[in-house]
Amino acid sequence: MTSFLHKEGRRSMTIYQLECFIAVAEELNFSAAAERLFTTQPAITYQINALEKETGLHLFERTTRRTKLTAAGQSFYLDMVQMTSFGRQALKKAQDIQDADRSHLTVGLRQLFDYSTFSSILAQFQHQFPNACVDVVPQDNRRPLEQLRSGQLDIGFFYATEHSRDRDISFTPLFSLGYHVLMNPNSPLADRRALHLADLKGQSVVSSGAFDSFLSACQGPSLEQLAQVGVDCSKITPSFEGALIMIQMGTAMSIVPCLSTAVIPGIVKVPLLDFPPVTVEIAAMRHAPRLEVQSFIEIAKQKYAHHPDPLRMEALI
Repeated sequence: MTSFLHKEGRRSMTIYQLECFIAVAEELNFSAAAERLFTTQPAITYQINALEKETGLHLFERTTRRTKLTAAGQSFYLDMVQMTSFGRQALKKAQDIQDADRSHLTVGLRQLFDYSTFSSILAQFQHQFPNACVDVVPQDNRRPLEQLRSGQLDIGFFYATEHSRDRDISFTPLFSLGYHVLMNPNSPLADRRALHLADLKGQSVVSSGAFDSFLSACQGPSLEQLAQVGVDCSKITPSFEGALIMIQMGTAMSIVPCLSTAVIPGIVKVPLLDFPPVTVEIAAMRHAPRLEVQSFIEIAKQKYAHHPDPLRMEALI
Protein backbone atom coordinates (compact mmCIF):
# COMPACT_ATOMS: atom_id res chain seq x y z
CA MET A 1 0.00 0.00 0.00
CA THR A 2 1.29 3.47 -0.87
CA SER A 3 2.48 5.42 2.17
CA PHE A 4 4.18 8.65 3.08
CA LEU A 5 7.43 8.89 5.06
CA HIS A 6 8.39 11.02 8.01
CA LYS A 7 11.60 12.93 7.55
CA GLU A 8 13.24 10.38 9.89
CA GLY A 9 12.36 7.70 7.33
CA ARG A 10 9.75 5.68 9.26
CA ARG A 11 6.50 4.83 7.50
CA SER A 12 3.58 7.14 8.12
CA MET A 13 0.08 7.67 6.76
CA THR A 14 -1.19 5.70 3.78
CA ILE A 15 -3.55 6.83 1.03
CA TYR A 16 -6.20 4.48 2.39
CA GLN A 17 -5.87 6.07 5.83
CA LEU A 18 -6.41 9.47 4.22
CA GLU A 19 -9.49 8.18 2.40
CA CYS A 20 -10.86 6.91 5.71
CA PHE A 21 -10.04 10.21 7.42
CA ILE A 22 -11.74 12.30 4.73
CA ALA A 23 -14.82 10.08 4.81
CA VAL A 24 -15.15 10.41 8.61
CA ALA A 25 -14.45 14.16 8.46
CA GLU A 26 -17.23 14.65 5.91
CA GLU A 27 -19.74 12.22 7.42
CA LEU A 28 -18.85 12.94 11.09
CA ASN A 29 -20.02 9.40 11.68
CA PHE A 30 -17.84 6.28 11.67
CA SER A 31 -20.68 3.98 10.58
CA ALA A 32 -21.62 6.26 7.67
CA ALA A 33 -17.95 6.52 6.66
CA ALA A 34 -17.63 2.72 6.72
CA GLU A 35 -20.72 2.35 4.53
CA ARG A 36 -19.37 4.95 2.12
CA LEU A 37 -16.09 3.04 1.75
CA PHE A 38 -17.76 -0.39 1.66
CA THR A 39 -16.01 -1.60 4.80
CA THR A 40 -16.77 -2.07 8.50
CA GLN A 41 -16.82 0.43 11.34
CA PRO A 42 -14.02 -1.36 13.26
CA ALA A 43 -11.83 -1.18 10.16
CA ILE A 44 -12.41 2.58 9.89
CA THR A 45 -11.72 3.03 13.60
CA TYR A 46 -8.47 1.09 13.26
CA GLN A 47 -7.29 3.24 10.34
CA ILE A 48 -8.10 6.52 12.12
CA ASN A 49 -6.37 5.38 15.32
CA ALA A 50 -3.32 4.34 13.31
CA LEU A 51 -3.29 7.67 11.45
CA GLU A 52 -3.46 9.67 14.68
CA LYS A 53 -0.71 7.56 16.24
CA GLU A 54 1.60 7.78 13.24
CA THR A 55 1.13 11.53 12.72
CA GLY A 56 0.92 12.50 16.37
CA LEU A 57 -2.25 14.46 15.61
CA HIS A 58 -5.49 14.45 17.58
CA LEU A 59 -7.94 14.68 14.67
CA PHE A 60 -11.38 14.02 16.18
CA GLU A 61 -13.28 14.70 19.37
CA ARG A 62 -15.28 11.49 19.86
CA THR A 63 -18.08 10.73 22.28
CA THR A 64 -20.78 8.08 22.24
CA ARG A 65 -23.15 10.62 20.71
CA ARG A 66 -21.10 12.57 18.18
CA THR A 67 -17.87 12.98 16.29
CA LYS A 68 -16.34 16.37 15.45
CA LEU A 69 -13.08 17.59 14.00
CA THR A 70 -10.52 19.24 16.22
CA ALA A 71 -8.91 22.48 15.04
CA ALA A 72 -5.90 20.46 13.91
CA GLY A 73 -8.23 17.95 12.25
CA GLN A 74 -10.05 20.72 10.38
CA SER A 75 -6.79 22.15 9.07
CA PHE A 76 -5.54 18.70 8.12
CA TYR A 77 -8.83 17.91 6.36
CA LEU A 78 -8.74 21.04 4.18
CA ASP A 79 -5.18 20.34 3.06
CA MET A 80 -5.77 16.63 2.48
CA VAL A 81 -8.87 17.28 0.36
CA GLN A 82 -6.80 19.57 -1.84
CA MET A 83 -3.94 17.09 -1.98
CA THR A 84 -6.14 14.14 -2.94
CA SER A 85 -7.80 16.31 -5.59
CA PHE A 86 -4.36 17.08 -7.04
CA GLY A 87 -3.60 13.37 -6.89
CA ARG A 88 -6.69 12.50 -8.92
CA GLN A 89 -5.85 15.22 -11.44
CA ALA A 90 -2.29 13.92 -11.74
CA LEU A 91 -3.56 10.38 -12.30
CA LYS A 92 -6.06 11.56 -14.92
CA LYS A 93 -3.37 13.59 -16.71
CA ALA A 94 -0.98 10.63 -16.75
CA GLN A 95 -3.74 8.34 -18.06
CA ASP A 96 -4.60 10.85 -20.81
CA ILE A 97 -0.95 11.06 -21.85
CA GLN A 98 -0.67 7.28 -21.91
CA ASP A 99 -3.86 6.98 -23.98
CA ALA A 100 -2.71 9.76 -26.33
CA ASP A 101 0.66 8.09 -26.78
CA ARG A 102 -1.13 5.02 -28.13
CA SER A 103 -3.56 6.97 -30.28
CA HIS A 104 -4.03 7.60 -34.00
CA LEU A 105 -3.96 11.14 -35.43
CA THR A 106 -4.90 12.14 -38.99
CA VAL A 107 -3.57 15.51 -40.20
CA GLY A 108 -4.55 17.16 -43.48
CA LEU A 109 -1.78 18.73 -45.53
CA ARG A 110 -2.34 21.27 -48.30
CA GLN A 111 -0.39 21.35 -51.56
CA LEU A 112 2.99 23.12 -51.50
CA PHE A 113 2.86 23.31 -47.73
CA ASP A 114 5.75 24.57 -45.58
CA TYR A 115 7.14 21.06 -45.37
CA SER A 116 10.20 22.04 -43.33
CA THR A 117 8.24 23.59 -40.47
CA PHE A 118 5.57 20.91 -40.68
CA SER A 119 8.26 18.24 -40.35
CA SER A 120 9.63 19.93 -37.22
CA ILE A 121 6.10 20.10 -35.76
CA LEU A 122 5.62 16.42 -36.49
CA ALA A 123 9.03 15.51 -35.04
CA GLN A 124 8.34 17.33 -31.78
CA PHE A 125 4.88 15.74 -31.53
CA GLN A 126 6.33 12.26 -32.08
CA HIS A 127 8.97 12.97 -29.42
CA GLN A 128 6.19 13.89 -26.99
CA PHE A 129 4.01 10.92 -28.02
CA PRO A 130 6.49 8.32 -29.34
CA ASN A 131 3.90 5.56 -29.73
CA ALA A 132 1.24 7.67 -31.45
CA CYS A 133 0.49 6.91 -35.10
CA VAL A 134 0.22 10.01 -37.32
CA ASP A 135 -1.22 9.80 -40.83
CA VAL A 136 -0.65 12.79 -43.14
CA VAL A 137 -3.25 12.91 -45.92
CA PRO A 138 -4.05 15.37 -48.75
CA GLN A 139 -6.54 18.06 -47.82
CA ASP A 140 -9.43 18.64 -50.23
CA ASN A 141 -9.68 22.24 -51.50
CA ARG A 142 -13.25 21.71 -52.70
CA ARG A 143 -14.69 20.93 -49.27
CA PRO A 144 -12.08 21.98 -46.72
CA LEU A 145 -14.26 21.68 -43.60
CA GLU A 146 -16.16 18.52 -44.50
CA GLN A 147 -13.11 16.35 -43.87
CA LEU A 148 -13.03 17.62 -40.28
CA ARG A 149 -16.77 17.28 -39.69
CA SER A 150 -16.87 13.76 -41.11
CA GLY A 151 -13.98 12.60 -38.94
CA GLN A 152 -11.65 12.00 -41.90
CA LEU A 153 -9.28 14.55 -40.38
CA ASP A 154 -8.42 15.35 -36.76
CA ILE A 155 -6.51 18.50 -37.76
CA GLY A 156 -6.51 20.67 -40.88
CA PHE A 157 -5.04 23.93 -42.19
CA PHE A 158 -7.26 26.69 -43.59
CA TYR A 159 -7.32 30.26 -44.80
CA ALA A 160 -9.43 32.47 -42.55
CA THR A 161 -11.31 33.75 -45.60
CA GLU A 162 -12.18 30.39 -47.17
CA HIS A 163 -14.74 29.39 -44.54
CA SER A 164 -17.49 30.83 -42.38
CA ARG A 165 -17.10 30.55 -38.62
CA ASP A 166 -18.43 27.27 -37.26
CA ARG A 167 -19.28 26.87 -33.58
CA ASP A 168 -18.28 23.19 -33.74
CA ILE A 169 -14.77 23.89 -35.07
CA SER A 170 -11.94 25.64 -33.27
CA PHE A 171 -9.70 27.83 -35.47
CA THR A 172 -6.29 29.03 -34.27
CA PRO A 173 -4.44 31.68 -36.37
CA LEU A 174 -0.81 30.84 -37.14
CA PHE A 175 0.52 33.42 -39.65
CA SER A 176 -0.36 35.41 -42.78
CA LEU A 177 0.57 35.08 -46.46
CA GLY A 178 0.63 37.61 -49.28
CA TYR A 179 -0.43 36.95 -52.89
CA HIS A 180 2.23 36.31 -55.52
CA VAL A 181 2.25 35.81 -59.27
CA LEU A 182 4.07 32.61 -60.25
CA MET A 183 5.83 32.74 -63.61
CA ASN A 184 8.66 31.36 -65.69
CA PRO A 185 12.05 33.06 -65.02
CA ASN A 186 12.14 34.22 -68.67
CA SER A 187 8.84 36.11 -68.37
CA PRO A 188 9.12 39.87 -69.10
CA LEU A 189 7.62 40.50 -65.65
CA ALA A 190 10.04 38.24 -63.77
CA ASP A 191 12.39 41.09 -62.83
CA ARG A 192 9.66 43.30 -61.35
CA ARG A 193 9.79 43.87 -57.57
CA ALA A 194 6.00 43.92 -57.33
CA LEU A 195 2.96 43.87 -59.59
CA HIS A 196 -0.56 45.23 -59.79
CA LEU A 197 -3.34 43.28 -61.41
CA ALA A 198 -3.33 45.68 -64.36
CA ASP A 199 0.30 44.74 -65.07
CA LEU A 200 -0.88 41.28 -66.10
CA LYS A 201 -2.68 42.60 -69.18
CA GLY A 202 -1.97 40.35 -72.14
CA GLN A 203 -0.62 37.51 -69.97
CA SER A 204 -2.12 34.02 -69.66
CA VAL A 205 -3.19 32.78 -66.22
CA VAL A 206 -3.89 29.07 -65.97
CA SER A 207 -7.09 28.08 -64.17
CA SER A 208 -8.89 25.02 -62.86
CA GLY A 209 -12.33 24.65 -61.34
CA ALA A 210 -11.18 23.62 -57.88
CA PHE A 211 -8.43 26.21 -57.74
CA ASP A 212 -10.64 29.05 -59.00
CA SER A 213 -13.33 28.44 -56.37
CA PHE A 214 -10.62 28.20 -53.72
CA LEU A 215 -8.93 31.43 -54.83
CA SER A 216 -12.27 33.24 -54.85
CA ALA A 217 -13.05 31.97 -51.35
CA CYS A 218 -9.69 33.36 -50.21
CA GLN A 219 -10.72 36.76 -51.58
CA GLY A 220 -8.11 36.58 -54.30
CA PRO A 221 -8.64 37.71 -57.89
CA SER A 222 -11.62 36.14 -59.63
CA LEU A 223 -11.66 35.14 -63.30
CA GLU A 224 -13.94 38.11 -63.95
CA GLN A 225 -11.44 40.54 -62.42
CA LEU A 226 -8.62 39.01 -64.44
CA ALA A 227 -10.64 39.22 -67.65
CA GLN A 228 -11.50 42.87 -66.97
CA VAL A 229 -7.81 43.87 -67.03
CA GLY A 230 -7.14 41.88 -70.20
CA VAL A 231 -5.76 38.63 -68.79
CA ASP A 232 -6.19 35.51 -70.92
CA CYS A 233 -7.91 32.90 -68.73
CA SER A 234 -8.52 30.33 -71.46
CA LYS A 235 -5.87 27.88 -70.27
CA ILE A 236 -7.39 25.23 -67.99
CA THR A 237 -5.85 22.32 -66.09
CA PRO A 238 -7.56 19.83 -63.76
CA SER A 239 -4.94 20.16 -61.02
CA PHE A 240 -2.51 22.65 -59.54
CA GLU A 241 0.33 20.27 -60.34
CA GLY A 242 -0.62 20.67 -64.00
CA ALA A 243 -0.59 24.43 -63.54
CA LEU A 244 2.95 24.29 -62.13
CA ILE A 245 4.13 22.39 -65.19
CA MET A 246 2.59 25.02 -67.49
CA ILE A 247 4.24 27.80 -65.46
CA GLN A 248 7.63 26.09 -65.61
CA MET A 249 7.21 25.72 -69.39
CA GLY A 250 6.45 29.44 -69.68
CA THR A 251 3.01 28.96 -71.24
CA ALA A 252 1.03 30.49 -68.35
CA MET A 253 1.17 32.22 -64.97
CA SER A 254 -0.73 31.60 -61.74
CA ILE A 255 -1.69 33.61 -58.65
CA VAL A 256 -1.36 32.10 -55.17
CA PRO A 257 -0.90 33.25 -51.57
CA CYS A 258 2.61 32.16 -50.59
CA LEU A 259 5.75 33.00 -48.68
CA SER A 260 7.96 35.65 -50.25
CA THR A 261 11.06 33.53 -49.60
CA ALA A 262 9.54 30.31 -50.94
CA VAL A 263 11.59 28.42 -53.50
CA ILE A 264 9.67 26.56 -56.22
CA PRO A 265 12.02 24.98 -58.80
CA GLY A 266 11.85 26.63 -62.21
CA ILE A 267 9.44 29.34 -61.04
CA VAL A 268 9.78 33.00 -60.03
CA LYS A 269 7.37 34.69 -57.60
CA VAL A 270 6.49 38.38 -57.73
CA PRO A 271 4.29 39.99 -55.03
CA LEU A 272 0.80 41.09 -56.13
CA LEU A 273 -0.17 44.28 -54.31
CA ASP A 274 -3.90 44.53 -55.02
CA PHE A 275 -5.06 41.98 -52.46
CA PRO A 276 -4.51 41.88 -48.67
CA PRO A 277 -2.65 38.99 -47.01
CA VAL A 278 -4.67 36.00 -45.86
CA THR A 279 -4.37 34.38 -42.44
CA VAL A 280 -3.52 30.69 -42.21
CA GLU A 281 -5.25 28.82 -39.37
CA ILE A 282 -4.99 25.37 -37.86
CA ALA A 283 -8.34 23.81 -36.99
CA ALA A 284 -9.91 20.88 -35.15
CA MET A 285 -13.35 19.90 -33.89
CA ARG A 286 -14.18 21.80 -30.71
CA HIS A 287 -16.18 19.14 -28.85
CA ALA A 288 -14.32 16.70 -26.55
CA PRO A 289 -10.83 17.77 -27.70
CA ARG A 290 -8.27 14.99 -27.40
CA LEU A 291 -5.01 15.66 -25.61
CA GLU A 292 -2.92 14.73 -28.65
CA VAL A 293 -4.91 17.11 -30.88
CA GLN A 294 -4.46 19.96 -28.42
CA SER A 295 -0.75 19.15 -28.13
CA PHE A 296 -0.24 19.16 -31.90
CA ILE A 297 -1.93 22.57 -32.18
CA GLU A 298 0.15 23.99 -29.32
CA ILE A 299 3.36 22.76 -30.95
CA ALA A 300 2.33 24.40 -34.25
CA LYS A 301 1.63 27.70 -32.45
CA GLN A 302 5.02 27.57 -30.76
CA LYS A 303 6.87 26.80 -33.99
CA TYR A 304 5.38 29.74 -35.88
CA ALA A 305 5.52 32.11 -32.90
CA HIS A 306 9.31 31.75 -32.77
CA HIS A 307 9.84 32.58 -36.43
CA PRO A 308 11.10 36.16 -36.91
CA ASP A 309 9.09 36.35 -40.13
CA PRO A 310 5.46 35.23 -39.67
CA LEU A 311 5.21 34.46 -43.39
CA ARG A 312 6.89 31.11 -43.06
CA MET A 313 4.82 29.05 -45.44
CA GLU A 314 5.97 28.27 -48.97
CA ALA A 315 2.42 28.10 -50.29
CA LEU A 316 -0.89 26.83 -49.06
CA ILE A 317 -3.45 26.16 -51.77
